[in-house]
Amino acid sequence: MAVQPVEWVLVVYYGPSAHRATYGRLSNTKYTKDYIQLSKKEDFLDALVRLFPVNVGDDGSVPLTYRWPAGTTPGALVFNSADRPHLKWETSLGAPNAWKMSLSPREDTAETIPGNPAHTEFEAAENELELLASRGAGQPYLMAIKLHDEPTTLHLRAYLSGPSAEYAWANLNIAPLPIQGLAAKTSQSSALAWETFASGGSVPSTAVRHALSRLESSDASIAVLDEFDADTARGLAAYLRHPGYGVFFDPSRNHDAWILPAPMSEGLATSVSVFLETLNARYPALTQGDAAAEAAEPDPSEVEVFQEQIKDQDYCVADSVVTTKTRGSAQRVFANAVKSNYGYRCAITGIESKDFLVASHIVPWSEDQSIRLDPSNGVCLSLLMDRAFELGHLLIEDDLTVRIDWTRVGNDTVLRQQLEPHDGQKLTPPTVGAPRAEYLQRRRTLVARTS
Repeated sequence: MAVQPVEWVLVVYYGPSAHRATYGRLSNTKYTKDYIQLSKKEDFLDALVRLFPVNVGDDGSVPLTYRWPAGTTPGALVFNSADRPHLKWETSLGAPNAWKMSLSPREDTAETIPGNPAHTEFEAAENELELLASRGAGQPYLMAIKLHDEPTTLHLRAYLSGPSAEYAWANLNIAPLPIQGLAAKTSQSSALAWETFASGGSVPSTAVRHALSRLESSDASIAVLDEFDADTARGLAAYLRHPGYGVFFDPSRNHDAWILPAPMSEGLATSVSVFLETLNARYPALTQGDAAAEAAEPDPSEVEVFQEQIKDQDYCVADSVVTTKTRGSAQRVFANAVKSNYGYRCAITGIESKDFLVASHIVPWSEDQSIRLDPSNGVCLSLLMDRAFELGHLLIEDDLTVRIDWTRVGNDTVLRQQLEPHDGQKLTPPTVGAPRAEYLQRRRTLVARTS
């Protein structure tokens, strides 16, 4: 699972309020909440509107998925509340495991905070909070991390400030200084701290870091470029075009998930344009369409990894790790998911012959590495419809209505005859993974730019 840029982090001080909310609901006690209360401050509310730009339902909430390594649970960001906005979870399921107590928390468990979660009496549940320090937990903090291009997902973690050696794996000091600073702003009386981060670009892989080191130490750096294999060269070019900045996070890792990309050295920065010119000439960027990628030879080990990613709702395939085989492997897994959702039928023509079907990306592969495996970013199309969609001759509205751009079709009478019956038609919807409106909007915006 690739590291991704961080957009926003919320830190919650684990005091009586957070403990009572996440411990569980106990009848006729203060343990009644199934949510974490948020702030009513204007700047916080403004940030929420920017960060979660999705339609608010009739109940004034946005559906969310809470995620941690090897686990997810449904939840919601509730805007309209009698008290204040809050992060809610399903009452019947209880708080997300990443924020709950466990008798034996370890680095490979969802839980971090040590304690007995099974009490049903008020005094015993309260005592679990009092026992944290004696158990070596120090001061716990709950965290919610929002990554770029994930408007309905929060990655949850818990960290411990000043823990004993037994819990060193969850020490807050593992997090980068900006995150530690957020935790330091909280207290029992002021339990929340948050910050938005300007993060972007790509984090170099191990191979790319090695390549950068060799370039920096060489007096003949252009000659060094000849020694890189094609995959390393393309990964290096991807990094040089968009070097990482800000704060990054690896959703597959538990506490050691943070990365602060080191700035590019001055010596390398002054030569970027020369390096890119050479690399682009020798190793052109991969621009395969979906149909060509489906015909490419996949790597079985990568296919297995990508299948697990989709199960975990992790849809990122980072530019820095993409090779020719990786593109084919990712498309193979993506295509299987998309075509299955559509019952192996073209959503426009109804064609069923599998040799004539393609899983077409709505937001193109080249545009967003974070959603390359997302089945809701795909439509099962026949070869002609795929090509028309790829070139912008065919557009899809938010309500799944097909529109033909007749200006692009031009005077090709036969092509016009093939496309005309479908103008104004609705896509046959999939059983699951329906196209997301925001993806369709992004596609139309991209097409409009090329008009």
